Parts: sequence; C-alpha cells; structure tokens
Amino acid sequence: FEREFADHHGAEHALAVTNGTHALELALQVLGVGPGTEVIVPAFTFISSSQAVQRLGAVTVPVDVDPHTYNIDPAAVAAAVTPRTKVIMPVHMAGLMADMDALAKISADNGVPLLQDAAHAHGARWRGNRVGELGSIATFSFQNGKLMT
Repeated sequence: FEREFADHHGAEHALAVTNGTHALELALQVLGVGPGTEVIVPAFTFISSSQAVQRLGAVTVPVDVDPHTYNIDPAAVAAAVTPRTKVIMPVHMAGLMADMDALAKISADNGVPLLQDAAHAHGARWRGNRVGELGSIATFSFQNGKLMT
C-alpha cells in the first residue's frame, strides 16, 4: 500500500500511520517542532492542524485564508513569520491546493520548511506536479469525511 500510494503521489516514500493527526504530529517532530517554536497554519482548517502542534508543546499561529480558495493566504504567512517559526503548514482544501509557488518562496527566503496537510488533496496537482513532487513532506488522511473516502 505504501509503495503504491507514494507512486500515485509522485513521492519517494510513504509511511502509513494510525490517522491524519498522528501523521501531522510525526511530520512536525521530524521537522524539529517542540516547545518554544511556532507553526503557521490557516485559520480555516480542521482542529488536527492545531492539535498536532500543541501536543508537541509548540504554538499554533493561525493566519487568514484566501476567500476564493479557502487555502492559506501567502501574504498572511509572510507577515506571520518570526525567528521562532519552525514550520509553515498549508492545508489544501476540498481538492484545491494552496499557492505552493508563493509558499515555496516564503519557505526558501526564511529557511522554514513546508508541511503540507493534504488530507483533502489525494491525487491533487499544482501546476502539473503531484503533491509528492513538490519537495516537502505531505500528510494524508482516510477519515470518513475526506474526499478520498
């Protein structure tokens, strides 16, 4: 399953865990999130985006979303980055991906990695590239409310 899922999304690897919240938590740990750090998330998202951050003792920094896509607003992200920002977490909504070009630039300019919450983006593409081809960790979910199910 993991190999087929990785191949479908253009990723080198995939790791199945118990649920999407645990996937986020594990990815945040891999990226060094912990007490004293901040993670930027969209204000419009499921509670797991924030819970995974808080469970590691970090601070969730919610920012505004684009009213047309409901995805995180890159300008709001850029304004929220501080020296304590450890991760930027776009949450792709309803099969629509966040502006990964703008977010990748903010990420590169500030040395802050992206963690894609792709729970609503199974098989989605950004400018022809699959989620796993965008150069950042992505997490998924098969919870019954997701588009995939």
